[in-house]
Amino acid sequence: MERRTRFNGKSLFAKLLLGFMIVIFISFAFNLFAYHFFYDQMRDQLIRSNSISVSKTVDGYEKQLSQLDDLLTRYYFDNSVTALKKGNIDSDFPIVNELADEFKSIVGNYNLDLENVFIYFKEQSFVIDKNGYTRAEDMFGKYYVNSEYGSDFWAKQFAEDFHFRAFPSAEFKKYRIDLVTPDQGRYFPIIIKSQIGSQFYIGALVDTDRMFAALKEASDNPFYMTDRSGELFFSTGTRPDKMPELAPDRAYELHANNYFFYQKGLLSGLTYVSVVPYQSVASQLTKMNVLLLTLFAFSILISVAISVLLSVRFKNPVQRIVESLRQMNPAIRHSSSIHEFNVISEGLEHIIESVHRKNSLLQKYGYLDKIKSIQALDTEMQSLVETDRPFHFIMFHIHYTREYELLGNEHPLKATYFLEFINLNVTESFPDSMTMQIEKDRILAIIFTPADVSSDISEKLLYFKRVFDRDKAYYQLTIACQRRLWEPSEFTAAYEAAGEMVRSRKLNDETQIVEDVGATEPLMFWTSEEERSFAAMLEAGNEAQLLALARGSLLRLDKSDASAWHYRQFASDLVSKVLMALMAHKIDTHALYSKGSPFDEIERFVSAEQYALFFERLLGQASALIKEKREARDPIVDFVVRFIEEHYGDDIYQDLIADRLNISTGYLRNYFKEKTGQNLSDYLNEYRIEKAKEMLEVTEDKIQDIAAKVGYQNANSFTRMFRRLTGITPGEYRREKILNPQK
Repeated sequence: MERRTRFNGKSLFAKLLLGFMIVIFISFAFNLFAYHFFYDQMRDQLIRSNSISVSKTVDGYEKQLSQLDDLLTRYYFDNSVTALKKGNIDSDFPIVNELADEFKSIVGNYNLDLENVFIYFKEQSFVIDKNGYTRAEDMFGKYYVNSEYGSDFWAKQFAEDFHFRAFPSAEFKKYRIDLVTPDQGRYFPIIIKSQIGSQFYIGALVDTDRMFAALKEASDNPFYMTDRSGELFFSTGTRPDKMPELAPDRAYELHANNYFFYQKGLLSGLTYVSVVPYQSVASQLTKMNVLLLTLFAFSILISVAISVLLSVRFKNPVQRIVESLRQMNPAIRHSSSIHEFNVISEGLEHIIESVHRKNSLLQKYGYLDKIKSIQALDTEMQSLVETDRPFHFIMFHIHYTREYELLGNEHPLKATYFLEFINLNVTESFPDSMTMQIEKDRILAIIFTPADVSSDISEKLLYFKRVFDRDKAYYQLTIACQRRLWEPSEFTAAYEAAGEMVRSRKLNDETQIVEDVGATEPLMFWTSEEERSFAAMLEAGNEAQLLALARGSLLRLDKSDASAWHYRQFASDLVSKVLMALMAHKIDTHALYSKGSPFDEIERFVSAEQYALFFERLLGQASALIKEKREARDPIVDFVVRFIEEHYGDDIYQDLIADRLNISTGYLRNYFKEKTGQNLSDYLNEYRIEKAKEMLEVTEDKIQDIAAKVGYQNANSFTRMFRRLTGITPGEYRREKILNPQK
């Protein structure tokens, strides 16, 4: 069935079409005016761009010539040049060679497009250039040959009055011993003079073509330069037959169907001219003119066609949208052949759904603020949080194992999986509940209920345990839930209590349900004597005793029913001590990180056996590294250690050892500290006390006699040092060994 479109002046179609026509007419008038305006602008822009191109070329030339002036003028103040002017060239060859090397460096390293740099001495009539010393007649008659720039030309320049002058470029033939045939190049000479050195001047030959290739801004249009007298200095391309008179106050001239863009250089006095054929500018304008007219006409046709099409296309969808809005219902879906209408219909549905999601998210944030005692200022968020109902509080803590990390990112066991599974099951059993993830490894479930349903919750938690234990190789799950109904205002207290309960998890790989309340108290892992013994054993690289001490500590943790948190704290403390000892010896700890960070590694352990194996590997590696460090042969350290072992009972001073080594005392202290990580005095005292321990165990000598034997003339000093290093007096140590010989 065909639908006839009747034209109505008040219809949406008529209004849209009229509006489009008005816009097209305004656009037409504006574009017509803009066309004439921009046509003139384009012509001026083409002229301006060519003027700027010439200006950039002039700036490049003048800047490079100025740099060359600054660089070479300094030789008028050079002591070597002054010495040559006064001295005899036959006796000053070191200075000549030095200047030649400098000139060779300037030619090779400075981006000044130089062929050569030289100094011309008037009275001696010799030249020093990058190749060394030569006579002026040979320089300009044999090596750099040009009829215009012969020896007479260079000699006459002493009589001219100027500071800087550039001469027209010319073809030079270069003759060298190492060349079979003469080489050719186009150069322009530059001479720099000064009243300070009137008996010599500085000269340079600049490679004309290389300089122009580096500095030209224009295209391949003819380009030439003239000097102050109007003589041709340099040219490239085909110059026009007729040349105009260039006015000093203008940037370009139109003459004989050519645009002449020119500018005069301030330093060189040269006039730089770029010739652009008028046909080139006119052709560019014509192309732009045709392009503009074509685009203008095409845009008018397209605009009219689009106006009619859009007017028709907009009418029907808008009418149906209005009808749909009158009976708006998010559950009603309208299908249409018009994509925009379907998008708007879907958008309305999504907006209402997003409002529900936003409210749910705000509600979770509101409960999170209550849990962490954060005062929320958003009244909308506060209105969504119910704080007048009792609740049960459950915390799920997820701890991933290394096996899970080895699976990669594609494995589904991640926080979102736990959150969805827990939320589905909790909501199914307790519809009035809130489940949310508050940290990357923590999920909370808040069950609102007027009565105590702890028995039902316990059944649900046992179900969780059975399910999660199937994948216990990849994670350990701890569930903290008190068997009590919390008051509405106790969100923070419930959260803190659950956090403490999570820390009381025992060391195994099963899912644990913690229902007992109680803070996890810190344990004393080592006595002060064990601390010192561990440090001494580690310093000595005694692997067997270190392992025995670590296993003893693990055994005490097992007997005290320590939590997994206690085991991690002990392991972290031991790792820190090992790393600090290795760094004190300036030992590279990279070998301990072969399986990743030791601190990250202990986070994955679920049994005492894993900790024992870890300590065996860690302490074995550390002991080997320290032994390797100590066994590294060092003549100074070996002498000191051997001297102490042989004379520990004598009165040893650091000055005495330093004298024997023929070095200073300060150097000895710093060197011993750097190589061993220990002060020399501390090493001496520790060695004496170790010898004293042996004597206390195997002899019945008096304490003052033992003190004298190990180098302490004062028994009180010996006792103080013994107590500082062991924590007990020599007498207490002897009695303890008698009562507990195995210890």
